[in-house]
Formats: sequence, C-alpha cells, structure tokens
Amino acid sequence: MRKKKQSFELTFEQTEMLGKFGGASSDYPKLSFEEVARKLLGPMPFKATKKGKQFEKVCREVFDGERE
Repeated sequence: MRKKKQSFELTFEQTEMLGKFGGASSDYPKLSFEEVARKLLGPMPFKATKKGKQFEKVCREVFDGERE
C-alpha cells in the first residue's frame, strides 16, 4: 500500500513571506536565494525540520519563478 503524501499548508505569516521573496528577487538581482533568505529571515532562515524544508522549497520556487 502506498503512503499518501501529506499536504503542506502555509501559515498566514509564511504566505506573507512568500510575497516578500517574490519582491526581493527583483529588488536584489545580484543576490542568491540563500543571501536573500538570510536578509529577510536572519542568519538561520529555515528550520531543519520537515516543514522548514518544505517552506524553503516553496520559497525557492517563488524566488526562481520571479527571476525567470
């Protein structure tokens, strides 16, 4: 039997942060994703948990999408 993929829901604060990542990707065109993440979220931007890694992945997708 296959395991069902658990859905990942963003909090209100995380949703707001996604918007900031989208804007920061154009505001700081020479900075990498990691540099922008540290600028917006501090020295340890994403928790080393499953949800933290999922949030990082979503942020990176938004960031990369705005850079295209």
